[in-house]
Parts: sequence; structure tokens; C-alpha cells
Amino acid sequence: MRIFKQDFLTGLLVPHALVAAPTNGVLTSRGLVMGAGAAKALAEVEPRLPRLFAEAIRREGTYQNGVYLYGLVVVEVGGRLYGAFQTKDHFRDRADLGLVRLGASRLRRVLEERPSLEVHMAFPGIGLGGLKPGEVLEALEEALGGVGDRVVLYRL
Repeated sequence: MRIFKQDFLTGLLVPHALVAAPTNGVLTSRGLVMGAGAAKALAEVEPRLPRLFAEAIRREGTYQNGVYLYGLVVVEVGGRLYGAFQTKDHFRDRADLGLVRLGASRLRRVLEERPSLEVHMAFPGIGLGGLKPGEVLEALEEALGGVGDRVVLYRL
């Protein structure tokens, strides 16, 4: 894994890359709640994402206790891949390392299925999520294994 100190939206400059933001499990009639931090920034770049992510989450996730559990969903818009990497159940909660591990395990599957894909992602769970960068990095490295070298994390 590579870590850069800059805006994760820089990943949009890389052709054929998956650009992902940390997200939660709350869906409304408008779609996935993407109201703060990196999720909000990504939704501002591509306003269809909350609705498209919600459709994917309803298909691939599990509804429990008022929120969805999905780990990671990937959608394509205009030839670009975007990802919602779940770090929280509810957007008001702190991030959860178990969800980070789940998202990373699903990300690993995506990377294994697409050997040339590179992922550019806001460092999950640390800003508004409240987790320590070291513990998140350890969880990501453990879950991603040999494909982790194709993941670029960004932190401000």
C-alpha cells in the first residue's frame, strides 16, 4: 500500500482506476447517505453515486437493525469505477475495525478478479471515523495480502 498526503480525488486523474470513499450503511429515499468528509466530496464530483450505491447495496447487502451491511460496493459511471467502502453502520457512529476488515476482504476479491485494477481511496475510518491510522493500516494489510500493493490511500 502507498499512502499520500493529499486529496483522494487526485485518484480521478488515474485512468481505469477505482476511486473509493469511506461510507456508512444508511439508505434514504435519495440513496446512500454521503453527507460528510470524503463521501460527500465524491458525491459532489458524481451526484448519481448516492442513488447508484444504494441500488448496489440493496442488491448485495444485508439489512439489519435499521442499516445495511455490505462492506464494499462498486459501480461504474461513464467508464469510471467508484466504490463505497463501509466503515460505519450509522453515519453518527464511530468507524468499526470489523467493517474495515469486511470492506477490505471484498476489495481483495475485486482486485483478484481484475488483475490490472488500481484502487485510490481516502484512508478509511480515521477522520470522522475516529480510528487510529496504525490499527486501520494493520487491518487493511492483513485482509488485502498480496494485492495490497495496488491500493493507494490518501490522507489530508
